[in-house]
Amino acid sequence: MAKFLIATLLSLASFQAVLAAPKVYPEVTPGPGMPSLAELNVTSAQLYEMGRPAELDARALDLEKRFDGKCGPASLPYTNVDDIIACYHYLNKLGNKMCSASYHSVMCKAGKAHVFGTAMHVESTSSYCRHAANAVLWVVDHCTRPDKSCGGKLAVVPSVLP
Repeated sequence: MAKFLIATLLSLASFQAVLAAPKVYPEVTPGPGMPSLAELNVTSAQLYEMGRPAELDARALDLEKRFDGKCGPASLPYTNVDDIIACYHYLNKLGNKMCSASYHSVMCKAGKAHVFGTAMHVESTSSYCRHAANAVLWVVDHCTRPDKSCGGKLAVVPSVLP
């Protein structure tokens, strides 16, 4: 009887240790020239644990869409929405810092998600990073599938014209 009880207690202790193991999140990697997570005093885990933000209220935004957002296209891979949301939080933390873009500039990578900035019809452009974050949130709000995959694009008018 004592052997059985000890084995059961050890099993329960092992089970609790497994349950208490910290969740491992993908690394959030800023694009070239973007501030590091350390500079923002934040970790990848913290960006993921912030969760899904409140739905975007377009009327409350101080950004102007350059064109109507688009989901997909279906021919391109969609990625996990949580990875995209982690990049949203990174860009949003940058606030009024200027995010610059040329052709397909990487702003953030998280897991399999890549958030790009693209200059349209000009060589390069800049906008507040919080505006870029709002464009990312628009994609999350409008392009997330039931399986939590997401993909799309939305452009905003630059805060500073070239």
